[in-house]
Amino acid sequence: MKSLSYTGYRQGCYYAFVYGALICLLVIFLLPLLWVLGLSLKTREQIFTTPPLFLWWPTMENYFAVLSEGNFLVSFWNSFLVTTATVLVSLFAGIPAAYTIARFRFPGRKLIFFSLLIMRMLPPIAALLPLYVMFSLVGLNSSRTGLILAYTTFSLPVIVWVTRDFFKSVPRDLEEAAYMDGASRTGAFLRIALPLAKPGITTAAILSLLLAWNDFIFAAILTNNATRTSPVLLSTYAGSETGTDWGAIAASGILVLLPVIVFSLIVQRHLVPGLSSGAINDAKIT
Repeated sequence: MKSLSYTGYRQGCYYAFVYGALICLLVIFLLPLLWVLGLSLKTREQIFTTPPLFLWWPTMENYFAVLSEGNFLVSFWNSFLVTTATVLVSLFAGIPAAYTIARFRFPGRKLIFFSLLIMRMLPPIAALLPLYVMFSLVGLNSSRTGLILAYTTFSLPVIVWVTRDFFKSVPRDLEEAAYMDGASRTGAFLRIALPLAKPGITTAAILSLLLAWNDFIFAAILTNNATRTSPVLLSTYAGSETGTDWGAIAASGILVLLPVIVFSLIVQRHLVPGLSSGAINDAKIT
């Protein structure tokens, strides 16, 4: 009995330590977000109160002020269009490319695959000037189309790199059985390989979405006032005549963050399997 009670005591201490550490880490990670949320619910006087207020009556005036501005709605719509188009174009081009690299042997396969990886390893600022010059020559500068193409150059390698391993993990026997049942290669791809690679596709789509939604550098250079995205608009609140409008920045930041949180919650059941499976797949090209 003493041995059992001692074992139970040790297990209780262990779980208490683990959960206590996890709670502390959760507080540390969520503190910046909670602080921004608190700023968005304060008046200008409350924000600059010293010492900071930890108990106050929340107000929605910052949200009403931001949403009443046409600039925010336009920039939010631009972000939505650019991000959605980037993810769709990257998936439409990257998934067939990843499947081809995973299933077929052809000259230059390794070169193509690692060339995509090198493109992703480049710092974005290194590609910004060439893209700006090319878009200026063809009339795509300061347009949403140019921004979509710029984002695709960096999100496409992510799509190919992540989904290739998932297509390699799909047993060939399943596709061969589909061929014997009369399915074409396209039919086997759409009905067998594509559904089984859904966790990887979801993971790649989220990474592509975050890259396009949160980007500031490309959007600041390749857009104008009519096509700028939400991150660019947020920077304008820091240079107003009355000083930095922290309430508007905080409220805009929360509104811009909400779509990403909602999308992540919707696809989270595919995200964890996608990340874990991608971590254990063999990345060697054979």
